[in-house]
Amino acid sequence: MRNLALLASLLLLACGDDSSPDTARADASSDARADAARDTSAADTALDAPGLDAPGSDAPGLDAADASEATGPAGPGAFAVSTRDATVMRMGRTTPVVAHVPAGDAMHPLVVFAPGFQLQSAFYAPLCERLASHGFVVVRADPEASLLSANHVSMRDDLIAVIDWALADSELSPRIDAEQIGVFGHSLGGKLSTMVAIAEARVTALLGIDPVDGGGGFGGMPAATPDIVPSESMGLRIPVGFLGETTNGAGGFMPCAPSDQNFQRFYESATMSAWAAEWDFAGADHMDFVPDTSSCGFTCSACTAGTADVATVLAGTYTLTVAFFRRHLQADAAMDATLLATPPVGVTVRSR
Repeated sequence: MRNLALLASLLLLACGDDSSPDTARADASSDARADAARDTSAADTALDAPGLDAPGSDAPGLDAADASEATGPAGPGAFAVSTRDATVMRMGRTTPVVAHVPAGDAMHPLVVFAPGFQLQSAFYAPLCERLASHGFVVVRADPEASLLSANHVSMRDDLIAVIDWALADSELSPRIDAEQIGVFGHSLGGKLSTMVAIAEARVTALLGIDPVDGGGGFGGMPAATPDIVPSESMGLRIPVGFLGETTNGAGGFMPCAPSDQNFQRFYESATMSAWAAEWDFAGADHMDFVPDTSSCGFTCSACTAGTADVATVLAGTYTLTVAFFRRHLQADAAMDATLLATPPVGVTVRSR
């Protein structure tokens, strides 16, 4: 989201009435997210329970392709998932990372995730966990940025360093198919992921979740927070997908996802991509795509003017994320049915 919009929203919230419609919807959204998290946890527990015959990495001879065929994109995958924390250093900058790793010894595609501005990647852990359960090594990263300053070029390079780290790490590298690397992120993270895909030839698939182009941080220099749409993103040739909303495209002091910098502009600029799609979530708002807002505070109370059911938005986001990367990093053409023909409820699609 745009930093000025965020700060303005926080100031308004701090001075506002707790009984406002946005506050009430934020409370309802938190409840819906909690319910969704419980549903996901229950499904994962059932899958991993001793004595069940659900397909997974523990089944003798089962590889990633077999596991993918055994599960659809709308629910948890066949793999149990473990996590590993680490820190990636680059030129004095520190990037905390958490790797979500499917159980077993098989090799899987690598996918790197970046969160929205001033949001923690931990808020998106359920989404990363879900994707990993479908046979992906998912590394979520938190590049350095402050409320008053965010250098997007440095943050991009931090994410590239995360790719380097994952491919060199003695524990992770044997589990990664270095020929299949994806990046994705929400809001600013969607822009950063696009910047990584533009700069890094190893990336073979890009997904933006309500990405926002434009500057970040107060008084930031244009060279550090460059606009990339369409000047740079039009050169992308890899498969790309962008999902988002139009609720926060206008209005207020500064909209969180301005219509001239939103997911639609990312899609429209990617004219050279080998595969491109855009998914519009009717009635959603910018924060509906954040899976866990329980400890997010005021930040996640901004940009909440949507009318869509939060649980439905999150379910659609999970489904499209899984389907997109299964299609383009696991060569699962059957995912086109979900991505293009019959997208999730409340979602319209454009593609080429």
